[in-house]
Amino acid sequence: MKKLLILQDPGVSVERTLAAAARELPDWTLSHGDEPDGHSALVTVMQPVNSRQMKALKGGMISLAFTGYDHIDVEAAREHGIAVSNVPGYSTNSVAELSLALTILSMRDTRSIPGKELHGKTVGIIGTGSIGFMAASLFKAASCEILGWSRTERPGFPGRYTELSHLLNNSDVVSLHLSLSEETELFMNAERFSMMKRGSILINTARGGLVDQTKLQENLLSGHLGGAGLDATTPEPLPPDNILYRIPGVVITPHVGFNTTEALERRTVEALKNVAAWSRGERRNRVD
Repeated sequence: MKKLLILQDPGVSVERTLAAAARELPDWTLSHGDEPDGHSALVTVMQPVNSRQMKALKGGMISLAFTGYDHIDVEAAREHGIAVSNVPGYSTNSVAELSLALTILSMRDTRSIPGKELHGKTVGIIGTGSIGFMAASLFKAASCEILGWSRTERPGFPGRYTELSHLLNNSDVVSLHLSLSEETELFMNAERFSMMKRGSILINTARGGLVDQTKLQENLLSGHLGGAGLDATTPEPLPPDNILYRIPGVVITPHVGFNTTEALERRTVEALKNVAAWSRGERRNRVD
C-alpha cells in the first residue's frame, strides 16, 4: 500500500482530509509529519520541501494544495525525478466575490457620508483570467458597465475590451486581477494613477506588489481617488499604524480572498486527485 505524507495541512479538518482521501486514494495510507521516508507522495501548501526531503522522496510526487509554486524548487524536483502538481482555480469564486464585496464596502464606508450605489457604475477589470472573468460577471449582474483589459482577450467576456488608458480614464472602479511578475510589478504607478477617473476606487485582491502603495496613499489623501479595497498589500499584514487604515473609503482585509470553506475543500480534493492521477501515470495539473 502506498503512503501519502501530509507535510502541511491543506486547510480543512483532519476528518475531512481523511474522508476525501478515502474517496480519491482508497489504496493509500495517510500520515502527518515532515519525514517523507517511505512515502510515495506528499501534500503541502506554502511550506517548502527542503533538499533532505527531496532526496527522501526521490521518484515520488509533490502535490501542492495551492496555485502558486514559486516556493518549490522545481528544477531540484526534476533532478530527483519528482513530479510536481498544483491546484489552479480553486479560489476563483471566493476571490471574485471578495472583489465585489470590497467595492461595496468602500462605497458605503460609514466614514464617508453619504455613500454611493454600485448600480450603473463603470467597472474596469484589469486581467481577465478566471478570477477577472468571474469578477466581471458578478459586477455585470450588479448592473455595472464592464470594461476589460488583458494580454489575452477571452471569448464571452461580459464586457468590452478597450485600451488601458481608456479603461483607467472612464472606470468608477478599477479591479486588479493580474499575476505578479517582473512585467507587472508596480503596475499601478504614478502615471497610471494619474489616468484614473477622479473619485474612482481601486480594488486589489491579487498581489500587493502590483501597486505602488506610496503613490496609492498620495492619490487617496489628495482626493484624486475616492477609496480602495485591498486584500493584498505590501507588506502583509500592514502594520496597525499604517495611515491607509485611517483614510475614509479604504477597506483592508488580510489576504483572505482564497480563505473560504468551499475553496479550501476544493483545493484539498484537487490535490488528492492530482496524486491519484500521478499514480496512474497521468499528467494532471503538472508544473514540472
